[in-house]
Formats: sequence, structure tokens, C-alpha cells
Amino acid sequence: MIREIINFTKDIIEDCPDIMQRNLKPNGGLYIFVDIDKAGNWVNENGVHGQDYLYLKTNDSESSIPISEITAFEEEVKRVGTNMNKVLDKSCQIFSCSPYAVVFKKESLSKEKLSGIKGEKICRLLPYYFEKARGLCPLEEQQRIVNFEAICGIILNGLENFIREQSDKKKIILIDQLKDDEYISIYLRSVSLNDYKTAHNCYLKDKLFNKDGFNRTVDGNLYGVSGFLNGLNDKKIFLVHRTAYMDEGLCGRITFEDALLLDKFQSLILRKVLPNPLPIAVNQRENKLFLKLFHENETPLSYRELIKSLFEQHEIKELSEFYLLNYSKAKDIVINDIDFVPMFRYYFDTPLLIENVMLAGYKRDEIFEEEQDISLKDVFTFEYVVVREIFNNCLVTVKKDGSYKSLYFGEVDLSKRSDNGKFLIYQLIMKYRYAFYEYIYKSKQNAINALMFDEMMFTSILASIKNEEVKSRFSFNNVIKKKLNIWFSLYNLFNNDKKKEVMASNVTDLMSKMRIVAKGEAILETPEEFAFAAGQIVSFLMDQSVASDKTYSMLEPYLQKTKSKHLQDAIAHVFSQYKHAVYIYGKQGKTFKALASNVLTYDDDVDMKPLLKYFLAGCFSNCVIYEKKKEEEK
Repeated sequence: MIREIINFTKDIIEDCPDIMQRNLKPNGGLYIFVDIDKAGNWVNENGVHGQDYLYLKTNDSESSIPISEITAFEEEVKRVGTNMNKVLDKSCQIFSCSPYAVVFKKESLSKEKLSGIKGEKICRLLPYYFEKARGLCPLEEQQRIVNFEAICGIILNGLENFIREQSDKKKIILIDQLKDDEYISIYLRSVSLNDYKTAHNCYLKDKLFNKDGFNRTVDGNLYGVSGFLNGLNDKKIFLVHRTAYMDEGLCGRITFEDALLLDKFQSLILRKVLPNPLPIAVNQRENKLFLKLFHENETPLSYRELIKSLFEQHEIKELSEFYLLNYSKAKDIVINDIDFVPMFRYYFDTPLLIENVMLAGYKRDEIFEEEQDISLKDVFTFEYVVVREIFNNCLVTVKKDGSYKSLYFGEVDLSKRSDNGKFLIYQLIMKYRYAFYEYIYKSKQNAINALMFDEMMFTSILASIKNEEVKSRFSFNNVIKKKLNIWFSLYNLFNNDKKKEVMASNVTDLMSKMRIVAKGEAILETPEEFAFAAGQIVSFLMDQSVASDKTYSMLEPYLQKTKSKHLQDAIAHVFSQYKHAVYIYGKQGKTFKALASNVLTYDDDVDMKPLLKYFLAGCFSNCVIYEKKKEEEK
């Protein structure tokens, strides 16, 4: 995998030379640029504000200075590298690692009032810093470094006199604007960027490898143990590799050039230049497809945008044999997941159809864009619609502008949500989010099975039941209906049995059977018919409640019944409470009586767990008890 990352980084730098500058912004603080001529004279001693020195606020948007014009040099310098986490000497409190740059915080200056600032503390530390920094330069550069050191001392000893600008004839000292934790950066501008790069590479030779004691020089090339996401545990015997080929306790060394590419790769990730997750193809031809898109788009592409562009705009048929790297960015990179994807499927073999079997009231401005059935042609539309709905907009969060983010890895914080079902959703996310990640992003068809899908759909609906209020009739809840539509329409997507049920059409057939049973022309014959009819009866009985704050949590006692006889007892008990409200001798009463008698006299004692989806479908389908009897055709 390390070799693929190295090759990928090398290719992307060759194909997109400007990529190392993307998302690179100067830090807030005071910038001073020094020019020295060949004789060693300081030629811009009388600095011009906005050209030889400037102050940038930490928040770039507040700065009145055009950053893109003024700091082009500073951006270029950072591209080749001037500072790292490992500085030349921490004791110096100088946060740079180049002989051509000195960077320190304002608080490192003397703590006296402005009138007394002389930079005494830093001036005492400069000789120690430059003693180490000169070792990064060839002999012919030594005198220039000595001159630069002297000028840095002059600047720091007279900082309040050097930094000034005239405005309304009043002297404004820019140092007043600088916060204690902001940086003062002094750059030698009269050297080439190549000089910065050469010195920085020399510095990196001691920093990129994990431990100097394991470095080896072979045929003039330096080899060592990579420090890229690698903690060397040679003193912890239980963490040492035991199965790999070992040489002096190590299982492999890489060249300095490779270590440098890994460092650049890490820099690109930390600056969020590369998509997350990141596809790294094994073969160069596929890598070129990725790189072409990076080159065409100046703004960083997300993984979804990258894949969508490949399949829809560039019309590739398949994407195969690549590593998928998912990472998080904190102080450093955290690898969440890395896996080899032999074949990625963007399009479904046939578009998935979510049928509106529950007659949910979809609106144009909702996530469901069509009035009736919904067609899902690719995995990201599946993610956008289905995963978002199952996890109540918590795992996949859709924003107002239509964009969305996902939480397949990392901490999930639902503390700010006020709904009663958030704990169930939290458990659901933690249990199944990785399965969905594998199904969508790695095309692992067996990552989710029918049992898992049944459990997550029931739990998701239960979370909505705990949270939703009853408005109008009990069956009028589009949130739960949408989930039932997904459950019945996509059941076979995760069902690997050869004998597959057409679940969506089952609801239509069951509704037709209920109408016949309600007329007294048929009886309930199957467990599915019993469960559906029981849901119809419960829905009707809940409508008879006159409570002012009805919620769907009234369904929970019925959902806890494990056997059909227990469910029949619960329905009979509730009927005894609301029998005064049921018009036994009216049209509705006759229909209710026919349907209820079939439910309460159903003989088979069946297990209710596999029938819960039919029971819920009965609850939220249009209740046949309310349907008006059609006139018979003459």
C-alpha cells in the first residue's frame, strides 16, 4: 500500500504541478521581507508598508490587504517548506526550520511596554538558531546567512522604528495590532525558491525517517524506516512484527525520495486537497483518470463528485482494483479504514424502485423529488435518499442547499437533538454505519443481509413512533409511511434467498383482501393477513381516543407482543375501552365488526416478530373501515 501511495503522489505532482499550493493560506501575523545585495548590504532598510512588511489578521476576511498579491512570495516559500512541527530547536522558541526564515510569536519578545520593546529575548536566541541553520546550506551560502542573522538582530532591536506607516499624519505602530499568540515572520527574499527547497530537503533528511540509527546508505542513496503513520516499537517486544521478513529487527526501508513523497502526501491530506475517502488505483491507467479530474478542477473534489464525474461525464463502464483510504484530520492524520476494492459498482444492474405502496404524501420540496414512485439508479442516490431516511438525517445529513455529509467514522453526537427516539438512532448508527459504508463505497453486496435490514427498518420506525405526534387520523404520518415504503420496496435488495417475495405488491394484495373480509365475504387465512388486519383494527381504535396529546408511542405495547394470541388480548382490552365510540350498527360498525371478529378469532398462535412489518403496514395503510361502500353497478 505504501508503494501505491508513493506512486500516486509522484503522478499527481507531475500531472498537477500547482497542487502543492492548493488550500495554502498564510497565517495571520506580521511579515517582514529582507533583501540583501551581493555585497551583503541591506537594500530595503527603509521598508515600504504593503511591500516590505505587512500585517495580516488571523481572520483573512477581515484583512484589508489583498493577500493574493502581497504574499505570493510567502506562499511560494511555504510550498517548498520552511516550517514543520519539528523545529530546529524548541528551546529557541523559533518556529522555523530554514536558514532563510525566522518565525516566532510576539509573546517571545520582551514583556515590557511598547516603548521598551527591543526583542532582547529573541536576539539572545538568534545565534543558537543560526548555528544549526547554517548546517543546512553549502559553504558558498554561509556568508549570506551571517548577513541575514545580523539584519534580523537589527530589526528586532528596533522593531517599533522599523514597522510603521503614516495615516492622517499620525504614527501607527503595527506591532500594537499583533496578539501575543500571533507570529512575526522574517524572510530573506533575495534568494531563489530553489535555495529554500535545497535547504529544506537537507533539513528533512534528519526528520522524515523514524529513527536515525536504522538509516543505511547504499550506492549513495539514503534508506531508512518511514515515519509516515509509523510508530517504531522496537523496544516493545509484543508490538514487533513477527510474520514479516526481518532485517535487523525491521521489515523494510525506503529511500529518502520516497519518504519525501510520503511527507507531501500527508501535507495534501492535512490541507484537505484530496478527497475523503481517497481512491488510490493499483494500475497507472486508472490513476490517470483520477489525476485528470484533479487537473481539470481547481477546487478540491469530494469522493462522490469524483466518482460521479468519472461515470456520468467521462462515461467509464467500471472502476476496479484500487485502495480506498478513509481518514480523519485532527492534529495529525487518523486512518479510519483502508481496504482493497476489486470492483466498484456505481450503477445498480437495474434501477431500484421505491414504490409508494403506503400512499405517502410526497412533496416536490422534500428529499423525495417525485410525487409517486422513486427510482434510484446509483449508489449515491441510494445514500442520499434511503440512508438519510433510515437514520433520521443523522448518519447522512442533508443540508438546505442539497449537499450532504456523512458520519461513517468518528464520534456521533446527538446530544443537541430533542427527539425521544435519538438513543435508538444512535444505537442504529453505531451498529450499522460501517455495513452501509462497505455496501456503498466498496460495493460489498453481502455487507447487509435481509435480517439486518429488517432490524434496522423496524428500529428506525420505532424511533419515529417514540417521537411523532398523532395529527388527524392515526394512519396519516408521512415520516413512518416513507420508511415503510423503503422497507417493502427494497426488501429483496438484501434478500439472498432464491425464492424472493414481491413485498411491495403484497401490501396492495392485502388491502384488497381486507376489503373482501370487511364485507364478510372471506376470512383471514395467512399470518400476514392476520397481522395486516390487526394493524387496521389498532389504527381505527387509536382514532377513537380523545386524548389531546396523542403520540404514536401508543403503538409500543402492541409491538412488544411476541405471539398472536397476546396481540389479540391487547386488542380486545383496548376495544373494551372504546366500544362506546364504535358505531356497531352503522356502516363503519358493520365493517369494523367483520374485520375485528376475524382478527380476534384467528386460531393459529404465530410468532409476531417476522410479521411486524405487516402489522405496521396495516396501521399506516388507509383503513378500510373508513372507505365508503361503492354503489353496485346496475
